[in-house]
Amino acid sequence: MQTAKLCNLSILHSPSLCAALSAFAAMLLTAPTSAQTVTALCTPKIVANKVVATATQRATAGELAQPPLTDHANGFAWPDTPLGAVKLENGYAFFGSDGAFHSRQQWQGHWYGNNKYGSITRTLGTLDDPLGTAPPVDVTIHPNPDSTVNPFYASYDYMGGGPVYRIPEGSPGAGKLLLVYHAEIPTITTQSFYSVLALATSSDEGTNWTDLGEIIRVNQGYRTDMDGFDIGDSSLVLSPDHKYVYIFFPDWLANGTTHWGNTVTSVSVARARVDELLKAAFGPTPHAVAFEKYYAGWQLDQGLGGYSKDLNTSTPYGGNMQVAYNSDLKRYQMMVNAGVVLYYAESPDGLSWSNLSLLYDFRQVKDQPSVYAAFVGMGDEPHVLGKEFYVFYTSYPNNGEGWNGATVNRFTVSCQ
Repeated sequence: MQTAKLCNLSILHSPSLCAALSAFAAMLLTAPTSAQTVTALCTPKIVANKVVATATQRATAGELAQPPLTDHANGFAWPDTPLGAVKLENGYAFFGSDGAFHSRQQWQGHWYGNNKYGSITRTLGTLDDPLGTAPPVDVTIHPNPDSTVNPFYASYDYMGGGPVYRIPEGSPGAGKLLLVYHAEIPTITTQSFYSVLALATSSDEGTNWTDLGEIIRVNQGYRTDMDGFDIGDSSLVLSPDHKYVYIFFPDWLANGTTHWGNTVTSVSVARARVDELLKAAFGPTPHAVAFEKYYAGWQLDQGLGGYSKDLNTSTPYGGNMQVAYNSDLKRYQMMVNAGVVLYYAESPDGLSWSNLSLLYDFRQVKDQPSVYAAFVGMGDEPHVLGKEFYVFYTSYPNNGEGWNGATVNRFTVSCQ
């Protein structure tokens, strides 16, 4: 969740916070870069830019959503996170958050909604038409049957996500879905939020989701009067040896105050063993496992509040970063979403990164839209990229239209 949603859902978040976040991001957009040892092999070039879901198509899909929308002020606030995609026999399933409020309601004999903002919304379509013609399945994440798995569930006022993965054959949970979601705890005094990353699973193609609990918290402990901090909604990626799953995020290292100061990391990483994660997520008592952050090696700090190293000091804080493996380059590619600017970097191992290059600057576009962007590969596995790949992005105009004017667009990117 980025500045676009903050400014839109003013019931929870004040315009002054939006201005502060935007100013802070803008300051870092022009920060000087530091030397890196990795030279990028890809010079990304955008060769096409296409609208794949118009504002009218989005509004029509919201009218069809199941269960029905309950927030008529915000409407169908989709997608309020980067989109995730899995390939189906005839098309694709896309997942992203409807950032509007989801009241508890009874529909067709069942209860839906969690009285929070955000969702896991599934649409069935194609790479040219992610909305398709089927009604969007607009559901929220169920609490874990064991309340000790996530004792913070009740404290969230937002739960939504998009980055999703189908578990491969031969692994625990084969064929089921694993998703990273973004959750927020309101900070009350500052009318902002403290955000975390967590996991959820689905065994019915995304029509129901069960919470597995948190995996990442920043090093700064929660307080009701702290600056808002957007950790984004990051993607998972396998380590080079395929023994671990990595997740990348900005961190806030404790500095004795409730303000960012100069202790926000640009790119931090945490990992968990793949075998342990899948056994826990899809075992008899589903839950997440502990992730460990990279600091002075891997063994020192845990994902829930530990210290982390800044892997790329040239990267501006933007609240969201997506990483995917490129099978053509044999490298990881990173897209840093700095609100109204997209940056690119790459790495051979996920730990050493090239200097940033500009992918696209939306400040040069009419209405200077804020975006939520995600990599999507063109092959059988959407999480694996090639010489050409897609970037799907929500375009949220900063002209007062809000979600009524938002579209979903798609860059075609080629490595030169």
